Amino acid sequence: MNDEKLDLPPDRLWQPTTVKWFTVVFGACLFYAVVRYHLAGDVAWRHLPLFILNKATSMAAVVFVGCSYLIGKVIHWHDDNKILRLVVIKFCGLIGFFLAGIHALFSFCILAPAYFAKYFDAGGRLNLQGELAMCVGVVALFCLMSPAITTLPMMPKALGGWRWKRSQRMGYLALILVVVHLVFLGLKGWLTPKGWPAGLPPISLISLLAALVPLVVKSNRIYAKRQRKKQLQ
Repeated sequence: MNDEKLDLPPDRLWQPTTVKWFTVVFGACLFYAVVRYHLAGDVAWRHLPLFILNKATSMAAVVFVGCSYLIGKVIHWHDDNKILRLVVIKFCGLIGFFLAGIHALFSFCILAPAYFAKYFDAGGRLNLQGELAMCVGVVALFCLMSPAITTLPMMPKALGGWRWKRSQRMGYLALILVVVHLVFLGLKGWLTPKGWPAGLPPISLISLLAALVPLVVKSNRIYAKRQRKKQLQ
């Protein structure tokens, strides 16, 4: 049965358009992870349910959060329907937060030297690189809670316009922390492209770019706004 027959509200988050968004984004991330680590790399297929799925989940989380700040600014696919555009923005933000939480749980499940040897010392404890990466990642997830919670319908009225917008902008801080998190995790691998399976860049590097795009767009918009103010003075 379609949405018309069910007479569902147009602002429902889970609808055909958002299902397509999830299918395309998460499907592309999972496909890339499988190709890079299984087909082009040497990771055994038995690690698909957790290790590889975790990589796809982490990249999809960053892409979704980034898209939530790019829709209407760079991505103009839904400009002709303001209600649908707002639904997609909310969906991308919430599903990004949801996937980030799953990524955190998956990571803690496999956080061991056998999976991530470079983040542990000889005694089996996290080294400085590992501790910094985990710490920043947890704080980034915490920062995402603010825009996620304030997405609830009653929150704009409860907080007021200015406070609500400020809470939504916490997502930008989360993206900055995600960049730091990824740098701690993957910088060494980014500098050795000869070791990339089939020349495919690491998921951490792709996620870094996905996090940087909305930050660059936001910076450019702030700069342009300041320039306009100077011209009016």
